[in-house]
Amino acid sequence: MPIANWKTQSYNLVQSLLFANPHRIIRMLVMNKDGQRQERSEIPAPVLRIYETDAPSDRMCLQTIQCVQHMWIPPGHRHVLELHIHPDAEELVVVMDGCGTAVLDGESTEISAGDVVYIPPNTEHEIRNTSQDMLGVLFLAAPVGEGLTRLAHAQETAKSG
Repeated sequence: MPIANWKTQSYNLVQSLLFANPHRIIRMLVMNKDGQRQERSEIPAPVLRIYETDAPSDRMCLQTIQCVQHMWIPPGHRHVLELHIHPDAEELVVVMDGCGTAVLDGESTEISAGDVVYIPPNTEHEIRNTSQDMLGVLFLAAPVGEGLTRLAHAQETAKSG
């Protein structure tokens, strides 16, 4: 009989996409093997990543915010496989339960339930669970700059098409 828990999940995370924008316009860049920034979606993964999937149609309703995502991060793990940036988005991370560390541009800050972390555009970041308990966080990402330009274009195209 197969048995599963958070330890058997992809990347050892328990996550769900609560709400999303029908236009995927925020970029996620990581360092590739050559030390250059590359779109994360261009690098193969063993599973479909949550930001590459859609929520059910009734929850693909956001007009400005790109997504609202809930995640449980197990002890000793982080919310992504690698540090990354969003050149065209800002992000809020609401710590719902537990404690850990937010790493922004190499600076580590302890976080705990009730904290809200602001991640500006072009800031390399990750959230780490440094405790012995699960870390519950809520991510909200919103486009800025070029992201807003792409969003406006995508919305106009959808209206006329």
